[in-house]
Amino acid sequence: MKKIRIFIIDDHKLFVEGISSLLSDDPRFEIVGHALSGNELLSKFTELDLDIFLIDINMPEISGVELTRQIKKLNPKANILALTMYDDYSYVEKMIKSGAAGYVLKSANLSELSKAIEIVASGKKYFGEEIQEMVYNKISGKAAFDDKRPSMNELSLTKREIEILSLIVQEYTTQQIAEKLFISERTVETHRKNIFSKTKVKSAIGLSKFAFQHGIIDFK
Repeated sequence: MKKIRIFIIDDHKLFVEGISSLLSDDPRFEIVGHALSGNELLSKFTELDLDIFLIDINMPEISGVELTRQIKKLNPKANILALTMYDDYSYVEKMIKSGAAGYVLKSANLSELSKAIEIVASGKKYFGEEIQEMVYNKISGKAAFDDKRPSMNELSLTKREIEILSLIVQEYTTQQIAEKLFISERTVETHRKNIFSKTKVKSAIGLSKFAFQHGIIDFK
């Protein structure tokens, strides 16, 4: 069976490594490359041989919306799936108008993301369950949908641990975390040990995977 060739564009390196590792474990998929910015992607665009782009929205230099527009100009047949934390209707609308064929939140589980990749790579359209409900609520005038992500209690992580986990995934050093949160480096290290113990992971990449799978980190 031919694998679906995926290219990821996201400015958070640890997130890219984490999602690449998760998708690579699936025999249906092959990660053919990644870029940390739109300009990096465009510089190698002619060399690419792939089936689908996974694109974040909030990135430096070129936004995901503008990048999608440029990709579609270069290759009108390109299959583009937005993978983002933005659950705002205006972003969904902008990505659709720019040429994206799908939109999935980073809080979605791996099963839904895999389904979205398969559908969009085949030339069809896919919008995550939360996005569909949000669009319906927007059109019908209902209040925004409730957040379905797991609570901190369900994950057994404290609010402070969630905060520090988020900063670790964003590649903050212990010193930077301490300065940002106005706590000592020793306290940061204690929280770090507790986070690794509770999540049962052994590396920063493992934390990135955990964050993605549980939808608790805002990778903006």
